[in-house]
Amino acid sequence: MAGRHGPRAPGRAGSAAVQERFATWFPGEQLITVDRAGEIAVHFDALGPQRPATCGAYALSYLLPAIGFTTHEGSDLAAEDYLAHLAAVIVEAEEVGPSDEISRRVAAGELSEDEALRRFGRTWYRFPVRASADPVESGTSPTGVARAIALGTGGALGCVPIASRAADGATQLKPERWEQLLELLADHVADWRWHAILNYEANQLLRPADTRYRPENLRAINAAELIPRDDWGVGHFAGLLGLWQRRVDGAWWLLLLDTYKERGFEGYQPQPAEMVRRALVREDGRGGGMLLVLPRAVLEPATEALRRLGIEPRAWSNGSPEPDNWTWRPVA
Repeated sequence: MAGRHGPRAPGRAGSAAVQERFATWFPGEQLITVDRAGEIAVHFDALGPQRPATCGAYALSYLLPAIGFTTHEGSDLAAEDYLAHLAAVIVEAEEVGPSDEISRRVAAGELSEDEALRRFGRTWYRFPVRASADPVESGTSPTGVARAIALGTGGALGCVPIASRAADGATQLKPERWEQLLELLADHVADWRWHAILNYEANQLLRPADTRYRPENLRAINAAELIPRDDWGVGHFAGLLGLWQRRVDGAWWLLLLDTYKERGFEGYQPQPAEMVRRALVREDGRGGGMLLVLPRAVLEPATEALRRLGIEPRAWSNGSPEPDNWTWRPVA
């Protein structure tokens, strides 16, 4: 169990509304929010659910605009289809035909672009994406998400990928090291201005769409016994809005932002950090981990701090093909 600690610097102005919402679920607890948590919540609340294969890109559609990156080469960085293009998403093969038909109608003048977006915004991909009929391949690779961040911000932000397993398959995010990592992140909210996107196996977490997934059960010391495990059977991406250490037992918990609003409390999803660790390690044969998103100036000191914990940053494979023309490289 990590030691108890005093207040840490919260995210910038705007997090008060997040804190108020959090207090209705966990009164008396202290949520440590990421930078600009309030702005992130505003953008997140305005979004509908993700398209079928875009969870990695979707996480950027509320993150990047909230922290000041709104356009890239004239395109909207809140647009899920543009972020899917930057992240080299593999869409489901059945999405291609309907999207191409909308493109044909726009090109023929049967639909204006504005009308097509208004009527078919969740179907139409305006920018090139790859497709596959293999459910293992569809989705986004972690390297693809890192690519979208690097390109979309012009290199102002970068990623440090924290794979849950080492290259030889051994678990890198063991319980003690995971707790040390959470302590490190909590201590550096203000100076690193970090954000995190988690890539995990959903079945290792509490089931956020279950009727028993209620605040009173989540607050209980035996929450994992009161709420069943998820049975969704997928790998998934979710952003991290904050973390806290419970008063009752000192255990860390995380507040995730799900890409489907029916999961959790309109997409806000509290989960025990130890269950999240197991979800990152995964038992489904695919890789998992955390993408730590950082301003370029702190990439090197953050990487050094991670290595002092025994964490060697590296990209992992979750089954989705990597981008054709971009590779993550570690900070020297």
